[in-house]
Amino acid sequence: MIARVAVLMLIACVQTAVSLGSKNVVFVIVSQPEPYHASVARRLKQDIQNQVSQIDKQAPTVHITHEEFPVAGAWTIIPLLRPLVTQYKGSDVRWMFFMEPHTAVRCDKLFEALSAADKQEETMWVGYPLSDDEPTIIHHFTFYEDLEEDGGFVYPHFANGFAMRIELMDRLLHQIENDERMLEADFSIDPAFELAQLVYGPKDSPGHGPLLTPDLSFCVVSGDNCATYPRQFDICGSPIPEDTIYFAVKTWSGFHATRARAVKKTWGRHVTHLQFFSDIDDPELPAKAVGVPNTKTGHCLKTMTILKEVVKRVEEMPHIKWIFLADDDTIFGVQRLCELLSCYRGGDDVTVLGERYGYGYGKRETAAKGYDYITGGGGTALSVGAARALRACACGAPSAPDDMALGACAMHRLNISLTHSPLFHQARPQDYARETLARDRPVSFHRHSSPEPLRVYAAWFQHDDRAVRRRNHRDEL
Repeated sequence: MIARVAVLMLIACVQTAVSLGSKNVVFVIVSQPEPYHASVARRLKQDIQNQVSQIDKQAPTVHITHEEFPVAGAWTIIPLLRPLVTQYKGSDVRWMFFMEPHTAVRCDKLFEALSAADKQEETMWVGYPLSDDEPTIIHHFTFYEDLEEDGGFVYPHFANGFAMRIELMDRLLHQIENDERMLEADFSIDPAFELAQLVYGPKDSPGHGPLLTPDLSFCVVSGDNCATYPRQFDICGSPIPEDTIYFAVKTWSGFHATRARAVKKTWGRHVTHLQFFSDIDDPELPAKAVGVPNTKTGHCLKTMTILKEVVKRVEEMPHIKWIFLADDDTIFGVQRLCELLSCYRGGDDVTVLGERYGYGYGKRETAAKGYDYITGGGGTALSVGAARALRACACGAPSAPDDMALGACAMHRLNISLTHSPLFHQARPQDYARETLARDRPVSFHRHSSPEPLRVYAAWFQHDDRAVRRRNHRDEL
């Protein structure tokens, strides 16, 4: 009898310690249709299902967004609110856990973390907290001075995943549909930051929503007590040969002696097929005049002219599988790019890869016409097949934003999905939270400023690119 009571007490303790289970938590993998990313998402779903079946002998609910909620801009989270709230409001579900396909999850520890959060009524969403030391371009230069005494404005590290109560999602949905001030942004850049802004509410609002509750079991790197952490992107076999990539750099005669020379002193030393495209010929670079007057902004006609010229060239170079479009102030690692492209389909397949931004998703009146685009400063990797298809795109004006014109054309006219990689960066290293860059080995940065480009390249990419040079030298021997 005593033994039986002890067993029942032990069971009760376990049930009290872990009061949440698979029926109370929905897993949402914010995924992409591109084959590599889709396969990573499916493996994560299977891993979660296997773990949960061992914990409470029930099948968890795991959504892969591109398969089950194929709505434009789902990666910004906002378009997912209505279908998720509609499906789960009033059910046993209390929390939604949002994650990337490369988020590692230990379900037992996640249930423990969410059980603890569930007991705190004021805790509405949890994750690893990131913050900005100063206003930054990737966050629209937004800074919340009124929160400085409370530790500052924090937003979740999406690579770790974050959890939201269904009540908070329902409240957000109601506010979005009834307060026109809730959606005011033209551009979507960092979905975690922008979601935190939405939760907190407009700066001039008399009342604000809950700030993210920090939970350090949502880890930056793996540890014994981690519920989640970001997994690194694994190389898919061997790096692709760099001589299968044609590197096209957009420049201007006023930058030949500065930015273009910096390219040649850094990553340009390690590539075989490098061509600058400018407003004048310069055989020393080499630069080819594209016959398009330079504009201060946009450069759409110039970029489209470059794209058509490069496609014409690579048609005579059958070994070329990829075209990499870069600005003259794009700083990147050749070896890192070759490793990353090993996971994607080049050649005649249609693949467009880089850092994804969005336009139109953040305003009610433009959300239905919103589109993704690969922001050009961090570099754009195009399979030859994708480059051929994009030649059909046109510019509304010579100075229209080139990356946005290509994105709108790809999505609305050509039905081409653009693929996001967080390893490409439109801004400088100091514009990102340290934890964001620590998740993996970056492929690129953009803009020449302090620190100057040679130092940025030396700090982030030089060591790996020397391996490319050594490999090319061995091949020549």
